[in-house]
Amino acid sequence: MLRFGLPVVLSLIGGGGCGFGIDKAAKMDIDRRLSAMAPSGQVFPAPAMLAPKPLAIGQWTQYRLINEKGEPALVTYKVVGEDGGAFWTEIANESYYGKTVTKILLAIPDRANPSTMEVRALKMKDRKGKVSEPQGPGIEIARPSYQGAINMLAVSWQGLPRESVKVIAGTFKDSFKARTDASWGVWRATSSTWMHPLVPLSGLVRSLGIDRPTSMELVGFGDVGATSEIP
Repeated sequence: MLRFGLPVVLSLIGGGGCGFGIDKAAKMDIDRRLSAMAPSGQVFPAPAMLAPKPLAIGQWTQYRLINEKGEPALVTYKVVGEDGGAFWTEIANESYYGKTVTKILLAIPDRANPSTMEVRALKMKDRKGKVSEPQGPGIEIARPSYQGAINMLAVSWQGLPRESVKVIAGTFKDSFKARTDASWGVWRATSSTWMHPLVPLSGLVRSLGIDRPTSMELVGFGDVGATSEIP
């Protein structure tokens, strides 16, 4: 079984959780944006390569997530900068409970092995817009909040079966299909996951929970245009 961190795993295990109540304005905004999304008729051809696209500044992907409560969220992954051979990656999580942003300076020697990836700096913006920048041991203490994002960038598709999959962003022919595992502390979930190398960052197109009623699907992506939300 492949190890694969679903983006912002916390949003899958209870939406806001952590004592936060639903923010009416945030809920209205999420519902409005999702209701305006129409499925794309674009068809993307079968993969011509086994490797993901190299990371590059400007890349972005956006996903619709549904948690166990049936609550939707939007999660956007971006590559927003480079420093000393490491990339600034950013994850914006927008749910009924508000918006949080995590910015990670990540060195990636081996895309197939998350244990080789080094977090060199970390910035976090909470629901109230307050930015914190953990240092030293603080980066390790915060690891559960970003480990899923790191795991998501670890990609290995050799030997996987292929299956076409249709999502809001379009139809992706002969995507790589895997049985994947995501975890958050003692929480664990198993999913069926489809990936395609035309999608930047992780290649993720769709993921459906096998043992939990959770899902995520690609709603949009691009190779340019990503900008940072944290200075």
